[in-house]
Amino acid sequence: MAIDATEVRVAGAGNVYVAAEGTALPTTSSSVLGAGWTDLGYCTEDGVTFTQGRETTDLNAWQGTKVRVLTDAEPTTVAFTLMQTNADVLPVAFGGGVLDEVSTGEYSFTPPALGTNAVRAVVIEFTDGAISYRYCIPRVQLEGEVQVQLQRSGAVMYPLEFGVLDGDPKYVILSNDPSMEPA
Repeated sequence: MAIDATEVRVAGAGNVYVAAEGTALPTTSSSVLGAGWTDLGYCTEDGVTFTQGRETTDLNAWQGTKVRVLTDAEPTTVAFTLMQTNADVLPVAFGGGVLDEVSTGEYSFTPPALGTNAVRAVVIEFTDGAISYRYCIPRVQLEGEVQVQLQRSGAVMYPLEFGVLDGDPKYVILSNDPSMEPA
């Protein structure tokens, strides 16, 4: 593969969508998302971090050299920080929950019961000029803490990290990028 500056991509802006587990994933990088997909709005300028991890064990020989590396697990995560507060964001940020109108113009959000953590589908998309990419993940679940900071000097933000759950496929990356054409 030769050096080619035209194959450098910049994910300058994009969108994060969620849907219920089992919602049909897009089949192209430009198709309109079907019913059930919700745009989560603004993310911080840090964008989205997609991590394909690898946990390994070295097999060392009696003679003192490494002879093989076993892959024990391949944890995959997707992380981003949401900046909007609304009826779409709160249930995602807290792994579920119930929104109600308690009286005209007054609303309540009740977090999910202990041990409840909704499984969702996620699509992350970005464009670079005419080039589009979509990371389509059929099954994710919120991991770790959600630490919401309420402060006078900045927006309320929801930093989220989702673990990618096993599936068939685990995830797929769609693109109209000509550099993705198999050789």
